[in-house]
Amino acid sequence: MVNSKPLLMLVLWAATGFFAVPSMAASSDADSSGFVGAPSGGALDSERWHAAYSEARATMVAGNFKDATARFESLIISAPDVPSRMLATEMMSACRIWAQGGFMLTTPQRMALTPPALLLEDRRTTDELAVLYTNAVLFGLYSGVVVDLWNDAKSPSGAILPPLLLAGASAGLVAALDRTTKLGYGVAQSIVSGLYVGIEEGVAWALWHEASVNRTSEYGQKVVTTLILGLGTVGAVAGGVVGSAYGTTPGRASLMGSAAMWSGLVAGTFMGGITGVDDTAMLSSAIALNAGAVLGAIVGAEVSPSIARVRFIDLGGLSGGLLVGGLYWSMKDKGASGQGLLTAASLGMTSGLVAGWLLTRDMESDELRKHREPTLAERLVPTLAPAGSGNGLVLGVAGTI
Repeated sequence: MVNSKPLLMLVLWAATGFFAVPSMAASSDADSSGFVGAPSGGALDSERWHAAYSEARATMVAGNFKDATARFESLIISAPDVPSRMLATEMMSACRIWAQGGFMLTTPQRMALTPPALLLEDRRTTDELAVLYTNAVLFGLYSGVVVDLWNDAKSPSGAILPPLLLAGASAGLVAALDRTTKLGYGVAQSIVSGLYVGIEEGVAWALWHEASVNRTSEYGQKVVTTLILGLGTVGAVAGGVVGSAYGTTPGRASLMGSAAMWSGLVAGTFMGGITGVDDTAMLSSAIALNAGAVLGAIVGAEVSPSIARVRFIDLGGLSGGLLVGGLYWSMKDKGASGQGLLTAASLGMTSGLVAGWLLTRDMESDELRKHREPTLAERLVPTLAPAGSGNGLVLGVAGTI
């Protein structure tokens, strides 16, 4: 028994002349030839409809199934006759299925160079792993510095060896983790984002405490650095566990981390500029940081942005803060105040983030890549072939059952 066989689900005739409008010269013979014309003014309406249909078909042939779906959907309502309406309906249905399934038109040669199976593998990318290694080494070095503080290292060897050993141990831990657990797509970035959210939590709460108490009640250098180390470790573990359990992408994980960071920065600088009170600014920053992380995770699950889009949004926030803050300082000159600069920077960051989000809204999303059996619709591959008559294209799908 054959395990799989070609499945022909749909064949649509997409020829330019199949539903062509009779020429103006022949229109006078339409009634005698049996051609059923459109309503009054139908010839002109039909020409416009078929011109719009050609544009929609060109969009589909270019592989932009999402836009083609919208174009064909608008053509259904304005179709000049029943066959045209049926054609637009079938084309819209096919494009919608392909858009939802993430299909793309390609050639056998390109498929051989870039197998689709590799693109959809639920495995961390090389870029993710490189970022994770880099940050693991940096965090290991920081851990060694914390050990030095507690040990009160007196010699060069006592101060240098702990950071080097812990940096190497951190890199080895990443290698062992990746080899044994086969880190999934986005999980490495989720670990890094969790690490930085934890570090930011430690910094924000430590600064708030130090600003809200007397100098004699401050934690001190050892406790603060240890708090940051501990929360960073907790954040990294939490990021890895959540990313593995619920699935994520590099873009989703990065958006969560960026939302937390920018929420803390914007809230802290804004409250600092408005109130001029350090502990109020730090407390606002710490609370907003947590709210931003939650909001970023929710929005990321809905939008599923690519990591490139998140980086552009980060660039917008950075550029906006520098631009508006710099303009304020240059215009006020010696009259500039710290509070005014903080407020200007906060408004600039907010404007830059919003602009970055809007300007990148058309960038492609990055969906989950969880291991599962593909559905029938996902096993279908769109095909285009010249019609036997040479007067159009035959559009269809093929797959296996």
